[in-house]
Amino acid sequence: MTKLSKLSFALLLLTALSAQANNGYFAIGYGAKMMGMAGAAIAFPQDTLAGAVNPAGMSQVEGLDIGARFLYLPRDAEFDCRGIGACDELVRDDSRRNYWLIPNFGWNKRLSDKSTLGVTVYGNGGINTTYRKRLFTETFERVTGSPSITTNGHLGVDFTQVIIATTYTYEMSPNNYIGASPLFGIQKFSAQGLDFFQGVSSDPGSLTNRGDELSYGLGIKVGWFYKPNDTYQFGAYYSPKMQMTKMKKYSGLFANNGDFDIPSNYGVGMAVNFSKQLSISFDVMRINYKDIDALSNPVPTASELTGGFSADRLLGAKDSVGFGWRSITAYKLGVRYILDDTITLRAGANLGEEQIPRRSGLLNPITPAMPAKHLTAGFSYKTNEHSEWSFAVMHAFRNELTAQDTAFLGADVKFGIAETTLDVSYTYSY
Repeated sequence: MTKLSKLSFALLLLTALSAQANNGYFAIGYGAKMMGMAGAAIAFPQDTLAGAVNPAGMSQVEGLDIGARFLYLPRDAEFDCRGIGACDELVRDDSRRNYWLIPNFGWNKRLSDKSTLGVTVYGNGGINTTYRKRLFTETFERVTGSPSITTNGHLGVDFTQVIIATTYTYEMSPNNYIGASPLFGIQKFSAQGLDFFQGVSSDPGSLTNRGDELSYGLGIKVGWFYKPNDTYQFGAYYSPKMQMTKMKKYSGLFANNGDFDIPSNYGVGMAVNFSKQLSISFDVMRINYKDIDALSNPVPTASELTGGFSADRLLGAKDSVGFGWRSITAYKLGVRYILDDTITLRAGANLGEEQIPRRSGLLNPITPAMPAKHLTAGFSYKTNEHSEWSFAVMHAFRNELTAQDTAFLGADVKFGIAETTLDVSYTYSY
């Protein structure tokens, strides 16, 4: 492994950003202050984690933020093949490794009256699973009456995405700011237990059980923030698709021989300060998962599973089988109330569309990143003029998807996920 790979892998281990409260696999927010308001930060920056959402928001903050997220993420899946062939038993399992610790970091410094420079490190994830049963293989064996049922093993994926954003902001006119963040992205991925699909892969030796693979890429995010008066605040941002190096170890899984880029995304926000104490912020965000063939290409059809795949539809090929994801819109509403000079209260709600349609349920038990309804609450406590501690809790209500009479032998496929998090952050203001 090269020195760069070792450094990148160490960073991934340090940040451990493998699971998040999410809209798809994008986190709904970063840091305790933002999470307390359900991620509604495009027009309402509160700390240096704002650079993870709207670069221009960094014009309003200065200091250092260090924090962590504690996450509980139960997931489960089942294949109901009872009555099909020789199957007389439900194939079901719970994903292991339900607890996670996720650090976060941000820093920003004013260069002049009109400009700032800062760094934000953030990540995305949430499509991680670790099943002890090889659900696809066992279902097939039960339906076909195999004398040796595969009742254990390992099935799942591990996906981590870390973004390092270096952000510069500039005041174009009074209270009217722009920001730009060159992005450096690192992804880590591994898959195991997908041996059942080797026969439909363009490169069976690069499909599963290849260990960790790292990919890298460069991108950019641009933003705008405007505060015409003490009452209203507006913001917007855009980030085009981020090209990543190919995951060669998994060129037989991802479309286009291992392509797994980061989708384009954009959003707009508005905040209203009803008084010095009470503020409400609202964001709308769009994530274009359709940009990524490996995620958005259609799942296998019944005719393909029974009659064979064309060369272009084999896993890893140009028009490969994918996970059938669609682009989604997320809506975020947050409230902040300054109780006194030391205590600030927050609450919020996040409603995201589900990126996995019912017709695409077949392959997604291993990537069940579909929480859609989130409620959050939090508070900050100032210990002195420069130091502040912030806390936030989030609960994503359990969401289930059931795909009936799927192309996989006619079995019903069902999987579910829920999330609960606790964020803790420390802010040092200059």
